[in-house]
Amino acid sequence: MNTKISSHPDRWIRSNIPFSHHDAHDDDDANNSASNKLSDCSKEVEGRASISMSQYCTLYGPGELETYRHTQLRREVEDAKLRVWYPGSWHRPSSRTYFRAKIRNMQELWKSCNDNDDKDDDDDDDAEEDEMVLLNFRSNARILSAEWIDGAGNGRSQPINPNIHCLRWKSEMATAEEEVYYEHDLSLCCSKEECNIDSKKSNHSDASQGGFLVLELDTSPPPRRPNPMAVDIIVNGESEVHSRGKDEENDHDANNVTTNVESDLVTMPPPCITLQLPSHMIKLDHAPDNQQIMMHRHCLEWEWKNSVGDEEWIPISSCWTLPLQSNIEPNVDPKEMTKSVETNAEASWIFPHQMKLYQLSTVCPIGGHQNTRIDGVDIVDTQDALLCDFGRELLGKVHISIPTLYSSTPPPTVKLRVGETREEAMNDEEEHFEQCPDLDHCHTTNTDNASMMEDKVHAGHVWVSRHLLAFRYVRVIIPTDYHVHVEVTCLAHLPLLEKCGTFSCGDGLSSSNHDYVEQEIRQLQNETNEDLDAKIWNCAAYTLRLCIHNNFIVDGIKRDRLPWVGDLAVSLMANAYTFGDLECIRWTLAVLGRCGMDKLLAIEHSEGANGQVSPGMVSSISGSHVNGIIDYSLWFIISHWLYQRYYGDTHFLQQEWRLIERRLNCLIQFCSNQEEGWLVSNDDDWVFIDWTVNGDKNTALQILWWQALDCGISLAQKMGSLVKESQQQRMKDAISRLENSYLIMEDVQLGFSRQSHALAVLSGLYTRLEDRASEGDWSNPDSSNERWHALRRCRRLYERSREALLGDEMPPVGTPYMKHLEANAIARLGERPFALKVIRSYWGGMLDRNATTFFEAFDESVTLADVTQFYDRPFARSLCHAWAAGPCSLYPEILLGLRPLTDGWEHWVCDPLDCFSSIAIATTIKTKFGIIDVQLDSNNLNVDIPEGTTMILMDKSYSGGRHNFPRKSLISSQRVNEWSKKYRGWHHHSDHVIKPNLMIPNFEGIHMTDVPTVYQLPGDDLFYMSFIAYDGIGYQTFVAESSDLLDWTNSRLAMGYGDEGSFDYGGVVLGAYLYEKYDIDAPRVLKRKNGKFYCLYGAYAKRGTKDCPLYEPDPGYQGLASSTDGLHWQREFNESILSIYGPGMVKDWEKDSIYQPWLVEHEGQYFNFYNAKEMPDWVEQLGLATSNDLCNWTRHEDNPIVRVGKRIGAAINEGYDTQFTSDAKVFWDRDESHFCMFYFGVGKVGAHIMIAYSKDLIHWVRDPKPLYTAGANPSGLDKQYAHKISLVWNPCNETWYMFYCAVGDAGRGIGLITSRSL
Repeated sequence: MNTKISSHPDRWIRSNIPFSHHDAHDDDDANNSASNKLSDCSKEVEGRASISMSQYCTLYGPGELETYRHTQLRREVEDAKLRVWYPGSWHRPSSRTYFRAKIRNMQELWKSCNDNDDKDDDDDDDAEEDEMVLLNFRSNARILSAEWIDGAGNGRSQPINPNIHCLRWKSEMATAEEEVYYEHDLSLCCSKEECNIDSKKSNHSDASQGGFLVLELDTSPPPRRPNPMAVDIIVNGESEVHSRGKDEENDHDANNVTTNVESDLVTMPPPCITLQLPSHMIKLDHAPDNQQIMMHRHCLEWEWKNSVGDEEWIPISSCWTLPLQSNIEPNVDPKEMTKSVETNAEASWIFPHQMKLYQLSTVCPIGGHQNTRIDGVDIVDTQDALLCDFGRELLGKVHISIPTLYSSTPPPTVKLRVGETREEAMNDEEEHFEQCPDLDHCHTTNTDNASMMEDKVHAGHVWVSRHLLAFRYVRVIIPTDYHVHVEVTCLAHLPLLEKCGTFSCGDGLSSSNHDYVEQEIRQLQNETNEDLDAKIWNCAAYTLRLCIHNNFIVDGIKRDRLPWVGDLAVSLMANAYTFGDLECIRWTLAVLGRCGMDKLLAIEHSEGANGQVSPGMVSSISGSHVNGIIDYSLWFIISHWLYQRYYGDTHFLQQEWRLIERRLNCLIQFCSNQEEGWLVSNDDDWVFIDWTVNGDKNTALQILWWQALDCGISLAQKMGSLVKESQQQRMKDAISRLENSYLIMEDVQLGFSRQSHALAVLSGLYTRLEDRASEGDWSNPDSSNERWHALRRCRRLYERSREALLGDEMPPVGTPYMKHLEANAIARLGERPFALKVIRSYWGGMLDRNATTFFEAFDESVTLADVTQFYDRPFARSLCHAWAAGPCSLYPEILLGLRPLTDGWEHWVCDPLDCFSSIAIATTIKTKFGIIDVQLDSNNLNVDIPEGTTMILMDKSYSGGRHNFPRKSLISSQRVNEWSKKYRGWHHHSDHVIKPNLMIPNFEGIHMTDVPTVYQLPGDDLFYMSFIAYDGIGYQTFVAESSDLLDWTNSRLAMGYGDEGSFDYGGVVLGAYLYEKYDIDAPRVLKRKNGKFYCLYGAYAKRGTKDCPLYEPDPGYQGLASSTDGLHWQREFNESILSIYGPGMVKDWEKDSIYQPWLVEHEGQYFNFYNAKEMPDWVEQLGLATSNDLCNWTRHEDNPIVRVGKRIGAAINEGYDTQFTSDAKVFWDRDESHFCMFYFGVGKVGAHIMIAYSKDLIHWVRDPKPLYTAGANPSGLDKQYAHKISLVWNPCNETWYMFYCAVGDAGRGIGLITSRSL
């Protein structure tokens, strides 16, 4: 063998293989750089190993390793006799598969081989052919066949010419860790004439350009060797027998490898290929997630296919890498290091599919080995017993030992009972056993098991539970004479996880992490809510930790020790905030995705593949569902989207996409109504949703179906050009049919359960339906009334779901799985404090029932005695269940508002809840970019933002680094939601209060009225409203009066056109008056300054004609007007005070036009809030200028201070102000101590009345939901636009009056909505 792999691996690490490569170069600098990059990469990927000179790389077929370990897991469950039903058609890996390598740059390879031959010897000069080593590798599989195909380099593929080239391989077989492995060498031989290629010639053979190496591998047991003292050397498939030397006599023999074929869960491990990468490795391109590996310079691309039934070559997108562990000093000669490694190589070897996936920890009962005598308990066989309380839930093996003084005596009869509760451990009726408590006895003084246990070097008798057990309590039935000497311990199995995520909450930040197994479980006395929050989070994290078993997220540790999608959907989010471990998610998704795949393939090739379901296909379709449950097939697709959102693992998506696509196609073609889009389940389908659903499960199923389609479309977009347009269109058509069916329903929420409401809120269905109803050209007054009715129905959905989820009329959900979704939905509705109450009540209720982990199902009315009853069995309920770990993600999201907006946390939001100003909260989250560290104390918010990510806080973006924010300046979205409540729930008035075609003497042609502003004059009880009227030529401001805010009369000119050539020649728009007070509920009384009233106004320099009207002609200007009576106004200066020409630097956002101002006086300074336009997209945003004298203005450096919304996630901006944030009206709310800004947003379906809040007039936080939407008036008065408000508080009837420009079927006029019905 030319290269021997010789190391005993400790921990294999998954690495990503880039999908596109560039040719390698040989310069030393590049190689050195590659080594450095490789080292950096290995530290980044899981951080478990370091690289020295070499690295091992093992390749499997996609998903083959995971399904093999899953089969082992199923076998473990079967052997342990766990009482679990595990439906689904589960994939088992094939022992016989194909690998294909694309090998390029063969000229270099030939030249390298020739150079090595010249250096080694000159004895073979007369040989007629040269041999080029293509590949040497280690494998657990035999080579059944190997083929070289020319043409990888130039795109042509053809078999080699046997007269010129010959592919040879040599294999040496050995055994290690009771498994056969092989050392394979493959060489390509060619004639001397062909090999001596002049590098300057351009005409080279296909072999010199590159080709494909195709290997057929098989892991099934080899034929038995007749001579046990021999090893096999296999040359081109023919075996040669060689005698063993004396040093080899103690080696394991391949004959020792046996297979138990009694169970259908027995399977051979999947074939793999292990390469040793030499020191001259080359660097490949960066993967999207910044992970990279090194591959053999001549073997860049690997593909795989199953030899049975699947003829598609699948790219291998990831491999398992093993750093060479060494304590050699950095300055040691590499040759000496290699020699040392080979000399001291260990005889044993394990592949990744053999590696240990857990760590062991010795746990003793509470009080050490002092066990508790049980009095007054009936003991079977009249024996006495001991009861041990380990204080917390564990998964492991029970060890029972008595000391050496009993070693010469026969062992006593010992029986074991375990339980998650004391009552379960006291049970002796085998029919109620949920686990098999069998013991294995060993009379030993030094066994492996005993040596692992503390203080057990010389044990007399040792009993070990045969299987892994889940328990808190252990009862040992043993004769009384032994009680004093018995020691009971647990060798706990824990996952190989890093301590990444943390969470702390309380008056002071005491360190709190998820290493819960080391903490004593205790009931806090007089605990605060913050103490309870930290305890719930820790308990949830420990629950998740125990349920990560053998690299899978399993259902529970007692009964369902297997993966289910329902658990994964919740636990992958919990994992993101705790351990950040990608591998357990990847393994679980890979296995679940292959469930039922054989059925899907059969359906694709059946006669009904045209979309018609034949009777024989019904069972196949039902059998294809993940976990045998139709809604779990939907959750599988949704979980893939969630995985990308929280982890950003595009390599895994590319590997698994074909499975996602195949499952979606089956659901679209055979399970959905082709006209209406509904998902149709047949009688054989199991629809789960939740254990208790008091309502129609089908309504929840349809919501999940919509969400699965939406996630599938999103995943396809991430795949880009790798997904055919026809496939994307198929999904879009399916979801469009479904949305259309929703839109024509009179009551979308008919039959909704609590589960349905939660799913509808979280899925984004409501937002999408509103978007769909909003599509089209709404400037047309003849738009269909049906669509308007649909839009109004959609806008009521959120409120009805809020009422349902916050109320107690609907029956409760049945599981923590659905409770997590319910609490999350409540938080997304803007009710985070209420969601916190839900968590404390529900999960805190489990803690009140002595929980140390959280349960499979829970009813807050259930007593402690009944908590274990399930499935009509007294102890069937799992008290440690993965889907109960939801608080791990809920607490950081609710308290700190932390969640990703784009994949892998590239953009994320921080939105601390400011309802609890006295408590401190801290958390850390592991992302692919680094650790997010957020600490909130009574004074400051400190955030560490990883490089490459962007944090959104209070509508502003912050890049990587350390940031500090005063806590008093923070405004949370929850606070915004609370503040906005008093400005919602408006009552309509069916007609304009000032009509579009207002008749004013001497002013003809008026057909639009706009920009209302209500004010009062000192000592005058009348209300005045200024407004503009448009006649096609320009804008003039008029004023009307009213005594009751309803009837407006006596309209007359307040300020007309300016002189020709002036900046206000085309019209003036009054409205930004200087008031005496800016309190929101204060009378709008004008303030005198130097004997005059003042007003900022908008102006236009251009005027249209009757034949050529101009509407808002660019550029706009601002001027200052004054008045002595508050009714008649004139220009104060001949020059504008603000325009696109100055003063100060004019930025791009305001370069095309300046519009309407709003004036605020605060602490001796004047603030001018104005909106400006940027073309060509016509985007309007709000800026700020300040002045000390109303004449000279300075633009603020942070302009625009209220930007148009970006839809980086529907919850951050729902699309109502993505084009305009305009026409600000700012007031002071003294009750809440903040400023509020009413403005109008333009986005979907016209213009809407919006609101934002600030504590300093500079930093603003908007409410993403409008206070009032266009089209809300049933009369159609504001069908197009509802904008440009004037708000007045009437103390006489304690009512808000909001005047606004209403544009709809009746034209553009002044409308009115009020907070109470008048």
